[in-house]
Amino acid sequence: MSKTEVEVNYVPFGAQVQAHQAKEDTVLLAGGWGSGKTSWLLAEALRNTVKSPGLDGILVSPTFPLQRRTLYRAIVDFFPGAKRWPTGGANARDCLGPLVRDWSSRDRVLTLYNGSHWIFGSAEQPGSLEGSTYAWGCLDEPRLVRHEAWRIFNSRIRDNRSSKLRRSVAGVPAMGWMFEEWGKPAPNRVMIRARTADNPHLPPGYIESLNLSDKLAQAYLEGEFVVLSGVVFWTYDPRASVVDIEPDPSRPTWGALDFGGRRPAFLVIQDVEGLGEVIVEEVCVSDTLEQVHATQCSELLQSYGLTMLDCFSDPAGTARNAQTGLNSISIYNTTFKAAGVLSGDMRYSLNPIERHIPNGVEATRARFQNHTGDRSLFVSRALTESERTSRYPAGVLGIHGSLLSYRYPEKGGGNMPRKTGEDDHFCDALRYYVIGRHGVMDSPDIAAMNSISDSRSVAGYGRGGISMEDF
Repeated sequence: MSKTEVEVNYVPFGAQVQAHQAKEDTVLLAGGWGSGKTSWLLAEALRNTVKSPGLDGILVSPTFPLQRRTLYRAIVDFFPGAKRWPTGGANARDCLGPLVRDWSSRDRVLTLYNGSHWIFGSAEQPGSLEGSTYAWGCLDEPRLVRHEAWRIFNSRIRDNRSSKLRRSVAGVPAMGWMFEEWGKPAPNRVMIRARTADNPHLPPGYIESLNLSDKLAQAYLEGEFVVLSGVVFWTYDPRASVVDIEPDPSRPTWGALDFGGRRPAFLVIQDVEGLGEVIVEEVCVSDTLEQVHATQCSELLQSYGLTMLDCFSDPAGTARNAQTGLNSISIYNTTFKAAGVLSGDMRYSLNPIERHIPNGVEATRARFQNHTGDRSLFVSRALTESERTSRYPAGVLGIHGSLLSYRYPEKGGGNMPRKTGEDDHFCDALRYYVIGRHGVMDSPDIAAMNSISDSRSVAGYGRGGISMEDF
């Protein structure tokens, strides 16, 4: 029987080769950013396609927007002859090269040269993965999906015509359900670590360009499970994070808001040239009406002559109050605008990746200090002085006390901070600000950092280091 060789711009190395050669049905390539996880995942999908011609496989991402940003783009880089992702009435083969026969944007189905279909799915709604049977499956970034989605994905890989019911999983390891599934040996399942530093194709300065806290760098650079315990914001060090900065109307000013009648939280943050961002003021109250709190925040800003460029908040504030018919964002926006303390908008993110609490927490933690030691977020000393904080209402800690006491649960081993109702509101407000203004942690664009070369490295499927007979 003749063997078809497919040449792609892919040179496997180290952990990639080890993961390709794994005999187990379920393989997790637990890798840091830039460790080659996505290219390995696509190589797995292509090899499964060759081994099971005419059969369908599924490629699942946490959300469809993330899939378009990662897998679609990676396929264009990966497939020989590919130029761009097909849109409108463009011919799929012309856009993606000879490996592709057709593309259905409505159904999100890519038809390959041998009649196999790549079905693109989203784990955001696990029920949407139900009802079909696949010969193989690939799951990208499992840390961003729920355990239920993994269970459904796992159960759908059951087409008995498949030469190998392979489940290929690639992502940064995270405590929680991923540790339950791969943290200890299990039959017919294997986890292989991929270190960022082992990727020979990374451009100079890639690792240094990342914005990670020291502990999470073990996960995002070394591909290790990291147990999060104790204080959530360990990078907040009063000896280095507290600065003698007072509010100044000449500086760019931003707001951060967490709603709630019991203990709402409001922060004023300013850009300080040559230093970074400084939390310069806060409003600490309890058991108050939203309209009263909005007025108090406005009066504080007016007292300093400050005008916010934008105010970042929780998207839950868009829900209407059953009694008044108004929503929280509308109340604050109207009050701020009337007082002349908001020139921009009330802003919030609906992106599920940004709203994922551990992502926002890590993005905030890395601004206090990243893995290279740089600090870009600070707290004014005035907010830490006991003669001020001792006058706060009972159970209200302010930003300084919240950062020092916000903790992970003593038991559980997950990556979600505990909720006490006392130390989480100001941390939540700060998180909304960080993700709203800066986004969550994201890996740099390797292709953009690399100089483009006309030469294309080639790996052959069916020979050499990665053989079709590896299975």
